[in-house]
Amino acid sequence: MGGFGAFQRRREEGRRGLLGEEFAGQDAPALPHLFDFMVTADLQMAKDGEAKQLVEASTGLSNFPYPSLGIDTGLAAIPARYALDRGQWLEAAHLPVRDSQFPAAQSITYFARALGAARAGDLATARAEIGHLDEIEAKLIAAKDEYWAGQTRIQKEAAAAWLTFAEGKREAAIAALKMAAERDDASEKNVAMENKVVPIRALLGELYLAAQMPEEALAEFEASQKTMPNRFRTIAGTATAARAVGSVEAAKRYYRALAGLAVNGDGQRPELAEAKTYLTQN
Repeated sequence: MGGFGAFQRRREEGRRGLLGEEFAGQDAPALPHLFDFMVTADLQMAKDGEAKQLVEASTGLSNFPYPSLGIDTGLAAIPARYALDRGQWLEAAHLPVRDSQFPAAQSITYFARALGAARAGDLATARAEIGHLDEIEAKLIAAKDEYWAGQTRIQKEAAAAWLTFAEGKREAAIAALKMAAERDDASEKNVAMENKVVPIRALLGELYLAAQMPEEALAEFEASQKTMPNRFRTIAGTATAARAVGSVEAAKRYYRALAGLAVNGDGQRPELAEAKTYLTQN
């Protein structure tokens, strides 16, 4: 189950309370996964206020009838998405790591912390968080959990690429993130994490933008949109890249798409102000 339509359906189901009933006095096991879908939808539509309410509500979920990878990945993904989708790198770098018996769930938080620290310029913290991802990957390999070891490896490589870029090694960073994007493209979704926290190919597009290589960025963003459409940051990045290469009509098309996606948004995203200014002037 994926795609923006699924996000919206799950979000509306949650608003109507279809899966929000108490589970024998305990938190319903479906809630973290449901909240994760709802937060994902809200963030793509720049409904940051509603997303924040869900983040806050999720922090109080802990009394479940049984342990579950799906529960813990959902609880880890919710605040990670909220920080990363809004480009709040320091916020991401300081996310608390929830207790979990599932290393794959904790890897989500360590990835967000590593990526946030690298993009905020805190290289020492980024290295430390990447070290945690190394440890988790080793645990998963030892447990013969090949799938989640592979997912952790993708996260580690993506965060390490941004760290490498921050260290001034542009070509090495691009090569590393290309490899991570190829791994991500080839990997399958899992029911415990149907919607990945960050599209790695779009992250490569953002790296190209940071490296002032807009043509390459545009290609990566457009490729990402084919497999993971209607994501706010991806569309915003595509518009920025199109504008940078001088493609006015393409930039206008993407900025209109961004404005349409967030027509009911309640956040103060700088990308929307940028879209409005560009469309007014062009």
